[in-house]
Amino acid sequence: MAWAVTAIIILPTVSLGSFKHIIFIDKQLAKDLDKYYDKNGYMRPQYQASWDVGSRFIDYCIAYPFIRKRASTDSKKFKVFMWWNASGMWSWLGGFIFGFLAKFLDII
Repeated sequence: MAWAVTAIIILPTVSLGSFKHIIFIDKQLAKDLDKYYDKNGYMRPQYQASWDVGSRFIDYCIAYPFIRKRASTDSKKFKVFMWWNASGMWSWLGGFIFGFLAKFLDII
């Protein structure tokens, strides 16, 4: 629940705010920057919509435990931020999956 409260602030800030947040995260974690940015370094128009930015951030949060070695920054703030969001996403996903399994297996 603690993560859910902070996610109410974080997700709109990343998806609706300035592009500087997602640009930094893309540069740290994206596998193929050319997919999102043109040769001049500008974000391609099809990836600028708020739902595209937000879903890309959520994808990074879910995949972060597996792709964290891609990050070139040594910023502890970035690492803590991403681990906090990754653990929050995984806890919600785990809760839904285990809740579904408990209901499906008639344990509850």
